[in-house]
Amino acid sequence: KNGNMWTSTDSGATWTENTTSPGTTKRWYGVASSADGTKLVATVYTGNIYTSTDSGATWTSRESPRYWRDVTSSTDGTKLAAVVFGKNIWTSSNSGASWTEVDFSGWDKTQVWYGITMSEDGTKLAAIVDGGNIWTSDDSGATWTEDTTTGVTKAWRSITSSADGTKL
Repeated sequence: KNGNMWTSTDSGATWTENTTSPGTTKRWYGVASSADGTKLVATVYTGNIYTSTDSGATWTSRESPRYWRDVTSSTDGTKLAAVVFGKNIWTSSNSGASWTEVDFSGWDKTQVWYGITMSEDGTKLAAIVDGGNIWTSDDSGATWTEDTTTGVTKAWRSITSSADGTKL
């Protein structure tokens, strides 16, 4: 928060501060990586989404400023999804070059989205709502189903997925 992006190429033994990243006043919130670490995507709360195709050496500003909370990536880095706190879910199928807002067709899209995850191929997604439920998608985020089986709504803070997306 309020600093530069830092990367490591040796499993975290050493870290390099990228002083050419998009500014030291950014409120970085979410970051995700392709399996090989070359494609990165990061969200800035009240800022843009940024992508990198060179392991974080350089960054490109993508989608416009929003209250971006979290982001997730397929293993090849082509499919991405991000949640906006108090707004909606957005997806990309071209490594973040363009983004599409999910159409919930009648569902309340102004959820307090907090986290999101996806399977390695990007077809199965799960997102969490603070003070709400878990939502899942089996079609790369085109349609979503709210899981109300957990009973009372929860203060969810983080979610992750198995490679095939069947275990959350």
